[in-house]
Amino acid sequence: MLLSALLAGSRILSAGTDTLYVVPDTTDLNSFNNMENLLENSLEETDDSKLLDNVEYLKDNPVDINTATQEDLEEIPFMTSIIAKRIIKYREANKFKSKRELLKIEGVTDDYYDKIKVFVVAKNSKTDYVKDESGYVTKESVTRTSNILKDFDVRLRSRVQQDLQTKAGFLNGQYPGSKQKIYNRLTALTEGKDYQVGANVTLEKDAGETNYADFSSGYLELRNWKFVKKAIVGDYGLNFGQGLGLRSSLSYSKGSDAVDVIKKDDHSIQSYKSTNEVQFFRGAATDIAIKNYDFLLFYSNNYFDASIDTTLDEVSSFYFDGYHRTINEQNRKNSGMEKFAGGRIFADYDFLRLGVTYWNSTFSKDIKPDDSTKMLFGFSGNSAHMLSVDYDFVYRNINVFGEFAQSQANTVAGIGAVQVSLDRYAEFILLYRNYPENFSPVHSFGFGENNGNTQNENGFYAGLTLKPIKGLEVNTYFDQFKFPYRTYLNPAPTTGNDFLITSQYKIKKGFLVYFKYRNKNKEESRTVQDEFGRDVKKIDNRNQLNFRIGFDYDISNSVRTRTRYEYVMVKYGTYGGNNKGYLFYSDLRASVLRNLTLSTRFIVFRTEDYDSRVYEFEEDLKGVMSNVGLYGNGTRWYLMAAYRPLPFAEIVAKYSATYLDGVKTIGSGNDLIQGDINNRMNLGIEISF
Repeated sequence: MLLSALLAGSRILSAGTDTLYVVPDTTDLNSFNNMENLLENSLEETDDSKLLDNVEYLKDNPVDINTATQEDLEEIPFMTSIIAKRIIKYREANKFKSKRELLKIEGVTDDYYDKIKVFVVAKNSKTDYVKDESGYVTKESVTRTSNILKDFDVRLRSRVQQDLQTKAGFLNGQYPGSKQKIYNRLTALTEGKDYQVGANVTLEKDAGETNYADFSSGYLELRNWKFVKKAIVGDYGLNFGQGLGLRSSLSYSKGSDAVDVIKKDDHSIQSYKSTNEVQFFRGAATDIAIKNYDFLLFYSNNYFDASIDTTLDEVSSFYFDGYHRTINEQNRKNSGMEKFAGGRIFADYDFLRLGVTYWNSTFSKDIKPDDSTKMLFGFSGNSAHMLSVDYDFVYRNINVFGEFAQSQANTVAGIGAVQVSLDRYAEFILLYRNYPENFSPVHSFGFGENNGNTQNENGFYAGLTLKPIKGLEVNTYFDQFKFPYRTYLNPAPTTGNDFLITSQYKIKKGFLVYFKYRNKNKEESRTVQDEFGRDVKKIDNRNQLNFRIGFDYDISNSVRTRTRYEYVMVKYGTYGGNNKGYLFYSDLRASVLRNLTLSTRFIVFRTEDYDSRVYEFEEDLKGVMSNVGLYGNGTRWYLMAAYRPLPFAEIVAKYSATYLDGVKTIGSGNDLIQGDINNRMNLGIEISF
């Protein structure tokens, strides 16, 4: 008894000294709940998302907390600059033997750790494990580095998606191509002692397109070779500061996390793997690092889709959907070109980081929007430029950041914020933005109510996260915004506000209960009839209330269930048209065999109008954003199977079907479907050589 007590005591003491005992951890790669919190408010009804690609890339290639720079750490979703600096400071004295040691860092609670651990790794750890998508548990040091080809990481991703009901466009000949949407991507990476070389080729066709490589993309990349931090030839993205001066990809917006995701991550130069056909540059870019300074140069010569006024030889409108099915869509393909060049100087003084960016753009044809409002204050002409300055200051538990940018209209837009972390129990952020109506940006994507439309908006955002007791997290924000000048949709200035509060409580390991309340007021233009029966536009206040409650429960290590109820009510201040709706779903995910996982969900929805549609974020093939907006009366269900026949190969299939009560057709135009069912089959394979 005495010997047992001494051994137990020595184990506890060694855990306190960080020298003898290392607490292991098992990371479940099925972290669907956190991914949903990040992506559900994007409301993208699209299969391809650069935002999703970024999250999945970090999940497959986690950041090594023993070697990562502050910039690398800040690419992790939910990671703040304050926590990133504390991680680096901690490892200067103590190398991480297990990533669970992150819990010793001030501000890293159990809940926060659960959010980020899927994106990080301690490569030298001998105790950490990973539970993969099929439920198989292996050592993380083996799983993250295992491949067939020594010193190479080669990944092949292929998928086919097809709507099983035939749309009108295929019947009337407007969609001459096959019904399948086909995607193939091959990515390779080799790592030497002092460098990394990567390459990628992506090919994709949409349903109805005839060319199986209607969109093609690729790059060759060199990293960390002498003073060359990055060098890319081919397709790439540029994301600097807070997105006012230059940002080519989407970013997280207001949502269930009120603080940690508001600040935009400065990804600098980033290789492009997605199939969104407008969010990238094509040419060459490099980042040269000399001591505390980075010198970036970039050049692009890329085509875009647009409608051309053939009489004046001018661009009248842009198209971003990437569809080239009908004759009109094919005529718009690559009808304009943009030459783009610029540079950036970035200085890192540890506590203060400063960046100055300048770029110039020339279009092959004059841009003359076919809307008078856009012509007055939007971009027009054949050349654009931008000069921006961004700053990021961190002192202990305070982070002050922001950006100012001046466009070719000689108008300055600005955003500034302060974020404060109060130990483990609370953090808050205050943010102000001012985007003048004549800022007329071209490659901007700033935070705001109209996320990414960095023009004609000013507002104040306040967010707060509370963690009063273990397992409980409360997020709340209030955003007051104004659009000071008329727009195409609204003939007069409008205002609005947005309030949200969410709470989640982990009753015990594997049992999470949550709720969400959101109330949003926004003035909008409506077409109503006056006393003479004429259609006129009037400004009315639109109030939308969303209430959600649900729970996630792990019945066992291999079986998980989720249930949710969501209610939405839309009310108008003056001219009527109130409507409401609800959605209820329950799903089940189970690892039925060692290499086979099944997941299914059944949904019931009832809404009185499209105005009260309800979104639900679904599991899907890797790289597929499935954020489905449901309206009308009906049901939806899906069944997905993931099978791993070999450690380096995974096959995933998903069947989904939506049934609408009392309808004879679904959709309109060329996308019209006869009947009351809209179903789809997805099949994908991923191989890691």
